[in-house]
Amino acid sequence: MTTPEHNMEPAIRFQMFLDSAPDAMVVVDQHGDIVFVNALATKLFGYQTDELLGHHVEMLMPVSLRDNGAATTAAGKTTCSSDGILTNQELIGLRKNGTEVPLEVSVNLLETNHGVFIPIAVRDVSHLQNGGFRLHQSNQQLRYILDSIPECIATADPDGKVTYYNPQISEFTGLSFEQIRGSGWTQFIHPEDVDEQLQQWRHCIATGETFEFASRFRRHDGEYRWHISRALPMRDPVGNVIMWVGSNTDIHDMKVARADLQISEVRYRRLFEAAKDGILILDFINGRIVDANPFMSDLLGYSHEDFLGKELWEIGLFQDKAGNEAAVKTLQNTGYLRYEHLHLESTAGQTVEVEIVANAYREGDHQVIQCNIRDITERSRLEKLLQSQTTELANLHLRKDEFLAMLSHELRSPLAPIANAVQLLSLQQDSETRIQQQARNIIERQVGKLQHLVDDLLEVSRITSGRVQLRQEWVAVSGIAEGAVETVRPLMEQRHHELDIILPVEPIWLHADASRLDQVLVNLLTNAAKYTEEGGHVWLIVARESDECVIRVRDSGVGIAPTLLPQIFDLFTQAERSLDRSQGGLGIGLALVQRLTELHGGSVEAFSKPGEGSEFIVRLPLLSDDSPHSADIAIKADQASHALRVLVVDDNEDTVQGFAMLLKAYSHEVRTAQNGIAAVQLALEFKPQVAMLDIGLPELNGYEVAKQIRKQPGGTKIVLIALTGYGQESDREASTDAGFDYHLVKPAKFEQLLQILSEVEARVL
Repeated sequence: MTTPEHNMEPAIRFQMFLDSAPDAMVVVDQHGDIVFVNALATKLFGYQTDELLGHHVEMLMPVSLRDNGAATTAAGKTTCSSDGILTNQELIGLRKNGTEVPLEVSVNLLETNHGVFIPIAVRDVSHLQNGGFRLHQSNQQLRYILDSIPECIATADPDGKVTYYNPQISEFTGLSFEQIRGSGWTQFIHPEDVDEQLQQWRHCIATGETFEFASRFRRHDGEYRWHISRALPMRDPVGNVIMWVGSNTDIHDMKVARADLQISEVRYRRLFEAAKDGILILDFINGRIVDANPFMSDLLGYSHEDFLGKELWEIGLFQDKAGNEAAVKTLQNTGYLRYEHLHLESTAGQTVEVEIVANAYREGDHQVIQCNIRDITERSRLEKLLQSQTTELANLHLRKDEFLAMLSHELRSPLAPIANAVQLLSLQQDSETRIQQQARNIIERQVGKLQHLVDDLLEVSRITSGRVQLRQEWVAVSGIAEGAVETVRPLMEQRHHELDIILPVEPIWLHADASRLDQVLVNLLTNAAKYTEEGGHVWLIVARESDECVIRVRDSGVGIAPTLLPQIFDLFTQAERSLDRSQGGLGIGLALVQRLTELHGGSVEAFSKPGEGSEFIVRLPLLSDDSPHSADIAIKADQASHALRVLVVDDNEDTVQGFAMLLKAYSHEVRTAQNGIAAVQLALEFKPQVAMLDIGLPELNGYEVAKQIRKQPGGTKIVLIALTGYGQESDREASTDAGFDYHLVKPAKFEQLLQILSEVEARVL
């Protein structure tokens, strides 16, 4: 029988053995009660030794696992392997402070004389799990990156079978991973590209070389697009391929753009070389020639190589280097330059005349200068010839006018005595025989016609030579129309024409030369009578339309041929007639109508269809107030009692000139401006007594101009007149606030301005 002391010695030795173990050790009996623990175990779980001994091992397990704790302990024998050892079992431990810790547990069975004991080796593996978590996290990040890359990314095993691809491949092809994995990717390669790509891929798998191949891939909508496929081998430390990592990039747009660029470059080169103008390409910085087309070689006799590196003055385009540098500087600053009628000398000594248009533009990533050089030698020769012919024709035209003037005057000399002789014969009517009377009547009529023709010739010569002066006065259009009708009525009665005259109820007043307007209407009515068959119809209509007096002469006659209509107002133009020339005339009547109408500021148009008659429309401008009273005021220049300095400002040139002319006619000193800034400056220099300002001016409006004029020395004494299209009370208040003395609404009557000026004159006097 052993003594307790004797039993203690083996226990102490076992405890010492447990304390020297590299892992935490917990020994439980067959009931699961803890009988031994080492120092690492107490440190791992945070208990003192006496807090563990005698307690069930479940205290070291989370509550959620304790239901099976006893069973797990009891089953230790059966779950061990055949040699009685269970290793690397992963469990969760519970510390005294309530925290959990991942454990790796190895269980053994120990049979002794005192019973069966279960030594449990416990290892804290939290650091290993943290490393695994970080590895998992890293893998997740890598997968996220691959999935977010816009390119198609895939991995393959060493044999080239697809093991992973990112979502972009499915989006592009419309195929799932199951359809692509392995070698399924070949189905969306263009049939013409698949064999060559597979051959290249197999070669790279066999050799481990980097794979790169361009081919067409079918998109989900059926369109084939060019891609560049690349794959790199991933190797282990000894160099064996363990994985292929590949990318697939869509280069279709870039490839198409490159092809278009190549086509464009070929087209440009063809145009460049086939151009029938000389083309020189210059370096933008130094202005030296970098390219020249064949036409330049043909033009000057230089070879292509002779041009390269030269400046333009070295091939004769400029007289010296300074002129060349100035031209290049201009192109660098403005991008455009043009020269005409420059003379170049070829290597053969032949002089050619050229014009040059030069432009600077961007070519790729740099700028160039292009000079287009056109040979105008022949064109210049023809221009000089044409100019000479034009001068000669002008001289001929002048001599023709002089001849017509002389002819008309010379014809009047014999006509006068003939007319006098006819008049003398008419005094002897009582003693005339019937034959003599008939002869006298014939002579009288024909002399009248001849006088009319001579008068027309004289008028044409006066108008074309610029010697006609209108004697304008206020006349009623109705009176002119009635006088013209009376002149032509005998001819119409002779031809039995029906004449309709429509005149306005209210009189239309024109500031015109009555005798010249009478000529216009007589010629139009005579023309209508001559070309309207007997018994035909003629209309004369006078009306006011907007700001014009419109006179229409219409007939039911033979009409005008379409080919003749565009030239109907040209001098000596006549329709084709038979040999009898029944209508007579020289073809100058309508030319007179047009020229006299234009002298009055009007226009005339002709409308006609063969067989449907003709219509001539004369349009004459009316003044804003077409009464004789307003015109009398406008033309009486001697009524101004005192000359004033007047500034007229309006952005409408016609308005400025109209007021300026009227004011000058009243002996006022006038200055004009057409924008606000110029008006302010002119007011400072001119020191006007009256300033008439438009409100809607460019740069500075009328209100701002008025305010600045008021600030000038003496500006408070200037009478400011606002001229505007706005007449509301608020507009008048705005002009008053800006410093205006008067507010006139367009179109202002000149009498209003005269009234204001008379008030200013009274102050001055």
